[in-house]
Amino acid sequence: MKFVNESIIIPVIRETDLLEQVVNIILGTCKHDDICEFIVVVCEKTAKECFASIEKMQLKCAELKIPFSILQQKLPGMGGAVRDAIDVAKGSHTTFTAADMAADPNIISQLIDMAKQYPKDIISGSRYIVRTKKPKEYNTIKYIWNVISQVGLKILYRANLTDFTAAYWIVPTAYLQAIRFEELKHPFALEGTLKFLRLGINIHEIPIVQGAGSESGYLETLGYIKPAIRCRFISKNKILKPGAAIDI
Repeated sequence: MKFVNESIIIPVIRETDLLEQVVNIILGTCKHDDICEFIVVVCEKTAKECFASIEKMQLKCAELKIPFSILQQKLPGMGGAVRDAIDVAKGSHTTFTAADMAADPNIISQLIDMAKQYPKDIISGSRYIVRTKKPKEYNTIKYIWNVISQVGLKILYRANLTDFTAAYWIVPTAYLQAIRFEELKHPFALEGTLKFLRLGINIHEIPIVQGAGSESGYLETLGYIKPAIRCRFISKNKILKPGAAIDI
């Protein structure tokens, strides 16, 4: 396995100028040969004004001869949007990023550089490698819950990770397409990380800074508990889709 190029998945709900910023930053910081395609996922909730920004970026990518597709979401939720796009991704590796600048898209070029060094591993962003203070967009209760959760997961999975829920990876596409995902909302990212760990796939972390994008509320984070426990005790043969196999 080697890194050839990556598919970049971007779900869009109500982002306009921010979406354009994300795509422009990626185009400005990444080698164009490293980008296989952009997959922008839309749904019934996607605001009409977003499509002007989407079409503008589609035209720009066409000029650069970078494929840019618009995918109509079928599965519900944020996790469902990413899962739909994973099924059609063509790059050797895949990453997904928010259209609302929830994480700095400048980091994608660093993810790619690391993926070239470790093409069979997963490169993941972490909000906690260098940050020692509470992120300004987190309220105190949520921050405390997040810290406790990260420590609990580290113990439960005996994994030397600092951030299990950052949702900012670059992953071999074959891994993503082989895993039997169940989550449809934000815990999809946690489910992926935990199933990668259970399969024995190496995960390398690099620091990221959380932006001011939309965040799930405190009560919504309680939805992470069920997949955290389920993924720890599910049998490994049920982690993969029937008949699927991955070369680690």
